Amino acid sequence: MRSLFATILAISASTSALPAIANSLKDVSVSPKSTNFLSTIATGNIQNPASSQFARRSLDLAKQIPIDVIGLVVVDLNADSWNALGKSQTTDPISALDKLLTFFGQFPEISIAKDIQPWLGKEMAIAFSANTEDKLELTFTALSPVADGQKFELFLNKLKSLDLPKPTETLYQNVKILEWQLEEESIGDKKPVLSQKKPAITLKSLLSNKQDNAPDTDDQEEDADSEEEPILPSVPDFSLKRFAIAKLPSGVAVISTNRQAIQKMIDTSIETSELRLTPLADHPLFLRSLNNPLWNRSLIAGYGDFKGLGQISELVAADLPETSEIPGFSRAEYIEGLKYTLGQYSSFDLFTWVTPKGIRSQSNSYFSEGRSPLPKDTETRDRLLSYLPSNLYGAITSRNLNRQWQWFVEESKMQPSYKIFVEGLRMITPLIVGSGLDLDIEKDIISWMDGEYAVVVFPSDHSPFKEIGVDLTIGALIRTSNPEAANATLAKLAKFFTGFTEMDENILQLKKRQVGTTLLTSFEFPDNRVAGKTQSIFAYGWRDRQTLMLTLGANTASAFIPIPKPALAESEMFRDAIADMPQPNFGYFYLNANAIAKQVATLGFLLFAPNSDIPPSQDKSSQPVLPAEIQKAIDRLGGAVFVYSETRDRFQSDFFLGLNP
Repeated sequence: MRSLFATILAISASTSALPAIANSLKDVSVSPKSTNFLSTIATGNIQNPASSQFARRSLDLAKQIPIDVIGLVVVDLNADSWNALGKSQTTDPISALDKLLTFFGQFPEISIAKDIQPWLGKEMAIAFSANTEDKLELTFTALSPVADGQKFELFLNKLKSLDLPKPTETLYQNVKILEWQLEEESIGDKKPVLSQKKPAITLKSLLSNKQDNAPDTDDQEEDADSEEEPILPSVPDFSLKRFAIAKLPSGVAVISTNRQAIQKMIDTSIETSELRLTPLADHPLFLRSLNNPLWNRSLIAGYGDFKGLGQISELVAADLPETSEIPGFSRAEYIEGLKYTLGQYSSFDLFTWVTPKGIRSQSNSYFSEGRSPLPKDTETRDRLLSYLPSNLYGAITSRNLNRQWQWFVEESKMQPSYKIFVEGLRMITPLIVGSGLDLDIEKDIISWMDGEYAVVVFPSDHSPFKEIGVDLTIGALIRTSNPEAANATLAKLAKFFTGFTEMDENILQLKKRQVGTTLLTSFEFPDNRVAGKTQSIFAYGWRDRQTLMLTLGANTASAFIPIPKPALAESEMFRDAIADMPQPNFGYFYLNANAIAKQVATLGFLLFAPNSDIPPSQDKSSQPVLPAEIQKAIDRLGGAVFVYSETRDRFQSDFFLGLNP
């Protein structure tokens, strides 16, 4: 039984990531390439012919779901649809989940592959709704057509045979609903008590050990005492207190954490009923997402309503303090910002599909009203990509930090929750720079960062973290139209730290270092390991007249400058990752998934693997040999990239993960 709900929650957690609630940074123009992006990818070769009816099958499930749900995620369970992902071998998402849950669940009594998969249809939807009558409680409901009625009955019989409380049977509009109550309902006042001392009964404890249900006198005394304690602020309740199962007249099986949710679906699915509720299938915003060509192409697709999210958020606000020392976090400010944000957006959707080179995903947050075209930006973009090394772990690139910051400042006047960033930076600036340094971060740093910028994590043999087995370091490139202002700020820094040098050369020294054609100013400390030598901890220099380079030490700069090494713009892995991304955009968040996975796996084995798992010729301080299966999985990974963009009707985020054959 644990596997059943772990499956539901695992799918929902992995596929229902909501798109970012964000506004335009007002520096992106609408181009024909951006406008025609959806139609371009929709006319491409569909890699999963078996999923060509996915939108229609999703619509059939939406006819069973009430219109007032927060959102839903639909997963294509057809194994043929996943074959493109598995390449040479058949990929079965249900079997894969069963193996994963068996590994973590220690042989559960319900097998997804043996007890559930035989009667499941070719698709499954997971709907999210909120029970707000008595308390804040999210309801998760899974739906799937019953492909084999007899095997579905066998599944129900096996559930009844488990060591669980006896299910309650309810007949609602001639539909039988079975409900298992895993926790006792509170008597009298139904408001949630969140400061209970007595641990709640869980499904795990019921499956593992049958406990004596006789009340304990001490526990009763503790409960009486706890009633006098103040109730903590409420949070969404994710604990599994009950679950219910039914088969709708349409032949769709429903498993929910709330019986009332199933009753509403019965009222929705029976078209001749006087109590019939309007289905989600009739919602114009849902149909907008369903009619997107990407839905039919997807293995996983989702839809959500911002009003539903707002309903939950307003209930959370009821327990926020009236006033708060943290900017933007009082109850009134929270509600004000929430209403402002929800007023700008109507719905969101999510699509995930397979391409010949990897997995691609897209989510859209739709504006409540169409926005006027943004001014065309004619400035050159992505110039820094030719300055970045191809051998890196990750990079964030964007442009005009000054304009982005000004947008944040103005937006914080209407969206109070942004005050924590604006006022927070202003509050901590004196703590960062100290009282002896006359430096204003907004005026002396952000103001001249009006061009492209990139923050990069890359490997280096001179990494400051090399001693702990990590070879990564950090660098940045910043283009500016006002290099004089940048040099003035750098001169302030140099003058400030030179004061320490005049007092004691053993504290800090400023030296000039040449790396290729770039002259660096290096901040260096004496190296305690080698007498007379120094160790660089920070360096800066100009790659060209308008491009400033910053690194954690001059010694790492050689790995940061690609010339004559291949640049990131020439990397096949990076080009594959950004090939179909919308243009123009707000920049790239790029990760070398292959290199990161190797580092994580290697570090994990160094820290946690027993000595017997490492070959005799190696010790804990050397690089372990990873198991063949792990190494094979890592070798399949390529580059991953996140891209954000905006058009007249939506804020859009795109993701790609490259997969090697």
